[in-house]
Amino acid sequence: MRTAGLTHPGRERSQNEDSYLVKTGEDLSILAVADGMGGHVAGEVASALAIGVFERYWNELDLKEPPPRGRFAEIINNLIIKANSTILEAAARDSSKTGMGTTLTAGFLSGRSLTIGHVGDSRAYLISGEALTLLTEDHSLLEQLIQAGRISPEEAEGHPKRHILVRALGTSADLEIDLIERELNESEALLFCSDGLTSMVRDDEIYRVTQEYPDPLSAAEALIKLANDRGGCDNITVVYATEIGRQAV
Repeated sequence: MRTAGLTHPGRERSQNEDSYLVKTGEDLSILAVADGMGGHVAGEVASALAIGVFERYWNELDLKEPPPRGRFAEIINNLIIKANSTILEAAARDSSKTGMGTTLTAGFLSGRSLTIGHVGDSRAYLISGEALTLLTEDHSLLEQLIQAGRISPEEAEGHPKRHILVRALGTSADLEIDLIERELNESEALLFCSDGLTSMVRDDEIYRVTQEYPDPLSAAEALIKLANDRGGCDNITVVYATEIGRQAV
């Protein structure tokens, strides 16, 4: 498997509140993106704390005997619960961080078996030679309005309430987590990203870039450049993986 992870503050923000993780092994890989919220340094702290839980899990893992695929959903769910508790506890200790939170989209890959844990509006896409498929659902007020038929997807573009989340880590001890499991094909690729990309670049444009740049790093660079060329109104993070199921080199 070939992977790349990049993040950029964008053109309008001095602080980057996004964090990401890319870890690859022979029998297990972890990909994750977190988009912090809360302003000043708080969002950066929340996203880093969430990603840190997964990084510590990786560092403590015995890669010679990784967990069975049947336990991935349970493990990811528990790690996200732990990340949520870590953020809440940090905010309780420091009043300057009250209200901080983060999205989190994290995936375990073993061979071609994928398990994703998801909270918020960062996204995971599956990319094949024919199409780009959204694997996650945005936990946003705007998505709720679309699902209720109160606005159309076209009306949602540029909507002033597009960044209002209805689910995020750090907002409640009672956290609902989406778990997605899927078997992939070797020809498919995975893209995890923050909404700094998807608020600036349409899905069909994301797909076109991935087809134009088969190398993960080049594709990630091109996607971030395109988002910045469109205004770069938010932090932009891209994690991209290709050649799914092949041995890491």
